[in-house]
Amino acid sequence: MKHYFKGEKLRKLRKSRGITAAELSAKMGFSQSYINHFETDRAVPNVNALGEILKYLGTDIPSFFGDELDSNKRTLLNTISQLSEEQIVLLTELLQSFSSSKK
Repeated sequence: MKHYFKGEKLRKLRKSRGITAAELSAKMGFSQSYINHFETDRAVPNVNALGEILKYLGTDIPSFFGDELDSNKRTLLNTISQLSEEQIVLLTELLQSFSSSKK
């Protein structure tokens, strides 16, 4: 499965804001190594975590991905970023049911 998350882009954004990985991790309640995993593409944050990180860095999910995604995917990401954790779980289950029904 292809994913669009770019850790290097997150690292550059954080640095451009003059925020250290330690400051970001403390603010988000993550360990610094967890942030490092995101920035080195060893882990992909869930949409809520990414939304909170980007909010702290002064941007949002659709802006972060810019023109890397078509307009439909940007709209979907924007909508998802406004859902509660419970709604995201339900949506994920629904989407997974679509995927499993294709097999």
